[in-house]
Amino acid sequence: MTTSTERTAGRAQAAPSEQWLDILLAPDRERLTVAEVCRRHGISRKTFYVYLARYRTEGPAGLAPRSRRPRNSPARTAGEIEALVVRIRDERPRWGARRIHNELVRRGVAGVPAVSTVHAILRRTGRLTEA
Repeated sequence: MTTSTERTAGRAQAAPSEQWLDILLAPDRERLTVAEVCRRHGISRKTFYVYLARYRTEGPAGLAPRSRRPRNSPARTAGEIEALVVRIRDERPRWGARRIHNELVRRGVAGVPAVSTVHAILRRTGRLTEA
């Protein structure tokens, strides 16, 4: 039988959503102020009210942990430019990031990334060799 608790170091620990539900219900159940409940659990009142709003709108499902990863990365280098950097490196394996950057500028490519970004692209794609 699967329960909503997990075994950790020999003791049962409630799932995060159950912990939040317990925290959110504590002021009414234990006749405490929100500030006192927050102090006892080491959270801010702002966080308490954020989770309370989630609970009121989404129910228990709103208490589940959420990803903190951004939905998009607007500053990320365009895929076409990354592909061009890789293609230039494959054509000229001895060229480094600075030379590839200068070549992109010479060709008049719009949105040329910084030398450090070109270096990061080469490292990420496995195009760099140890000297």
